[in-house]
Amino acid sequence: MAVEQNPIILTYHSISSSPPPLAVSMSQFSEQMEWLSRNARVVPLGDVANTLKHHDPPLTKTVVLTFDDGYQDFYNEVAPQLRRWGFPATVFLPSAYCGRTNSWPGQPRWVDKKPLLRWQQIEELSREGVQFGSHSVTHPDMTALSDADAEREMIESKREIESHTGLPAEFFCYPYGRWNGRVRDLVSRHFGGACSTAAGIVEPDADPFALPRVDAHYLRNPACFQSLFTRRFGGYIVLRRTIRRLRGRPEGYYSRS
Repeated sequence: MAVEQNPIILTYHSISSSPPPLAVSMSQFSEQMEWLSRNARVVPLGDVANTLKHHDPPLTKTVVLTFDDGYQDFYNEVAPQLRRWGFPATVFLPSAYCGRTNSWPGQPRWVDKKPLLRWQQIEELSREGVQFGSHSVTHPDMTALSDADAEREMIESKREIESHTGLPAEFFCYPYGRWNGRVRDLVSRHFGGACSTAAGIVEPDADPFALPRVDAHYLRNPACFQSLFTRRFGGYIVLRRTIRRLRGRPEGYYSRS
């Protein structure tokens, strides 16, 4: 199967007028969802992870929607679009900051301080079918923590999310996209899969505990977004990944470029 036909996991943060790279405008997002409704199958994250774990044939022309950090604009801007099109989505929550702002230690200074989802909103969205996963408790660089502290970040976040939603928090998302083999093995003890920020399409041999994604920041141009599932798009993502490496930036490094 051609690589460009393999699943694509999209990464969003805020849907708002905030500056990129952590925001996509509402008009852009709405146009993207409408295009997906006509040209792709939008499936839950678990569908892609389970296909990899069971070595099933890859899903074709398939997209997964993921949202990091749980910005409150998800409630007002994203959820109505999901209802309109019947799309599933996974939101990764730093549980200690729900109902607060994205002001955790280590947040780059240029990132706008914005409110995050409140637990009441999370509970309501969960009843509507939105899936919530763990983004740790305090959004640290997991590779800098001891095994005990890293595992505590995973377990306590997972437990709190499940206590509010009444549903399993099946997936983890590495804060800042930073992970290593040690952290990956800890995640595999408690979750059914995990998302990284490595720029890429989900190939059949992808690691379900280090799933590559495509940041929506790269797809602001409508023509680029509408090239999903084409050979040109695959080449574009390879180019973006190469640029990151040439600049000496790790996969999880936030930059304005």
